[in-house]
Amino acid sequence: MPRRKKKEPITIKSSEIKILIGIALFLLGLTIGLSPFIRQQSPLFDTITLQLGYSAISWGILLIYISFFLLTKSKRFKSVRQVGGLLLFSACLSTLLSFWQTAEQLNSSDALRGAGGELGKMMHLALNSTFGNLLEIIIVLVFLVIAFSLITGTTLEQILEFVETPVRDGEKKKFSFANLFGGFKIEGEEARNIDGSKMNIPNSEMDKEPEIRMYGEDSKKDDEIYVEPQIKTQQQEDVFPDDVPNPQTKIDELAEPQRPRFTNWIFPNIDVLQEGEVQKQDEKLYRAKATVIETTLKNFGIPAKVVEIAVGPTVLRFSLAITVGIKVSRIKNLSNDLALALASQSSCVRVEAPIPGTSFVGVEIPNPTPNYVYTRDMIKKLRQEAEKYELPLILGKDITGKTTIRDLNKIPHLLVAGATGTGKSVAINSLITGLLMTKTPDEVKFIMIDPKMGVEMAAYNGIPHLLNPVITDMELVVNALQWTIDEMMRRYRQLKQVHVKKLTEYNKALGYTAMPYIVVVIDEMADLMLTSGVDVEAKIQRLAQMGRAVGVHLILATQRPTVNVITGLIKANVPGRMAFAVATAMDSRVILDDTGAETLLGNGDMLFKDQSTPKAIRIQGTYTSTEDSENVINAVKEQVNEEDIEYSEDLAQAIERGGIAATSGGSSDRDPDFPVALEIVINNQKASSSFLQRKMKIGYNKAARLIDELYDAGAIGPQDGSKPRQVLVSSSNQILHNEDSSDGFDE
Repeated sequence: MPRRKKKEPITIKSSEIKILIGIALFLLGLTIGLSPFIRQQSPLFDTITLQLGYSAISWGILLIYISFFLLTKSKRFKSVRQVGGLLLFSACLSTLLSFWQTAEQLNSSDALRGAGGELGKMMHLALNSTFGNLLEIIIVLVFLVIAFSLITGTTLEQILEFVETPVRDGEKKKFSFANLFGGFKIEGEEARNIDGSKMNIPNSEMDKEPEIRMYGEDSKKDDEIYVEPQIKTQQQEDVFPDDVPNPQTKIDELAEPQRPRFTNWIFPNIDVLQEGEVQKQDEKLYRAKATVIETTLKNFGIPAKVVEIAVGPTVLRFSLAITVGIKVSRIKNLSNDLALALASQSSCVRVEAPIPGTSFVGVEIPNPTPNYVYTRDMIKKLRQEAEKYELPLILGKDITGKTTIRDLNKIPHLLVAGATGTGKSVAINSLITGLLMTKTPDEVKFIMIDPKMGVEMAAYNGIPHLLNPVITDMELVVNALQWTIDEMMRRYRQLKQVHVKKLTEYNKALGYTAMPYIVVVIDEMADLMLTSGVDVEAKIQRLAQMGRAVGVHLILATQRPTVNVITGLIKANVPGRMAFAVATAMDSRVILDDTGAETLLGNGDMLFKDQSTPKAIRIQGTYTSTEDSENVINAVKEQVNEEDIEYSEDLAQAIERGGIAATSGGSSDRDPDFPVALEIVINNQKASSSFLQRKMKIGYNKAARLIDELYDAGAIGPQDGSKPRQVLVSSSNQILHNEDSSDGFDE
């Protein structure tokens, strides 16, 4: 007969006894912990309260913690250090509650029930009789700090360092409870390598749940401290620093610098922009996706741990800690497998290896509940620190929800490229809107070129920031660029006269904004390169090389990122790149010299790169609706009358000289509407291109040409800065009759 197996005798170490003792301790701890609240229901509860007082709550928690030690197998409740900390905390709490009682209260049962009980009274009297009141309270507080250190796992050195380190002005000190309770261990399997050895990932990363950095927190802070700026005032005193000579004595052959005209400019109110909508994020869903990523990589033999989840506006980034010896390229090659496992709605999973500034690998997937970036939020942030930027560009918010603003003066030129419908034109409008909301017409001027017959930029016509109405004829663009080059060289001569090196120093020397920035915006460069590629490329190259010092900056946009449009010479001089979603990795390389743009989501999702960011950063671009743009433009136009808008006549003349043959000044070559324009100027005693444009209902280029003909005929005087031209005749016969007489004499 087979021998029967002997039953294991029940001992104190057997699981049954442990469970029974654990249950008993749990019930005892629950009874003690609840006794101060229900002491009137039973003599047992009343007796416990008399002995322990309100410190019975901490004593009950201590017993419950010990019961978990026996009832569960979790390592979370197997720390003897934490048991000692809870015991010390309970004793200190009992003593502290009795310390504040008078001698009469220590002899009253009711008073003891509301304090530390008989146990607290006993410990208080023992310490007080030995050390006195002052030393007693110091000893109790010191032991409370020690108990705190034992419970949370925070060392005494860390506590001392936290107390000693001063908080600097404007610096936020991070002291989260997640760091304090570092002694608790996360339950789960220990991560190991393929060969069974332990993973070489720091315990601090492996033992904690991934931290979730939620989008939208800094926007709330912006709302709390935002102050609406109203009026921008220019200084106009003729006072110059002692160490800088008066520029008027230096500039001889050059024209006198134009003084600011908009001295009390009111920026558009932020209320004209629409409020953004923020969707609630699901943290449980994100943690579940983190588990899927870890499991998928483990199935392919790559042990990894998600240590952080960054919740961006439209993208989630999971930061992975991997063991030493794992090639990063292996994770990159699994992007399609991760997309399959995560059931990504757009099948777009981008792997960033490593995340700049960290030792982690980033896995980026679309956010199922996206929050788009609205212009209102960006302007709030920009206006708080507007003085930091000469030409602020509101790009959007990065993958962690941090507001990203760059200075065009430092970039100094920007290339915007992406496929049709990915947010390129919206980004251009956002950049222009940011400048209009923070810069006066005396500080920045625009030359806008729109091959789409003005469909995108026609709304900007009529704002005082423009040097010329939006140029839509591609045959005239070369002339406009040539004028910009001539203006650039003229500015260099002005800087040389005053012995300064850049525009900001020149304006500072004069004491007012005498030289505004010029931003040339080309909305579609592909069509421009198609019509006159060689001339345009050479002129853009020269402006990009020399324009920065004198405040000439380029914003170039195209929807066809090919080497024929974005040539090597242009790329070499345009360090700022905004890449929206493109079709192929080749297009991404043309824009960024790297891949990644082909995995973007569209709708403003972009990669940005400049000389300060060698590796492209992912940003959700600012969304500026058509209504927002129109509201800002209307708010700008309301501050000026149509009669006060003066475009650059020099630029208009330069554009026209390239488009038509130069007039000789004779009546046979004049415009047929010359007599009508002459009558209007004489009757109103006022002459300007914008004035003729309104009165005759003609285009600006024709109006500028008529002004030139009137000047050549001697009807009006020369242009004198911002002053109106002088009308030199009182009757049209003085011009027309004299010319007829001279013609008869010649015959």
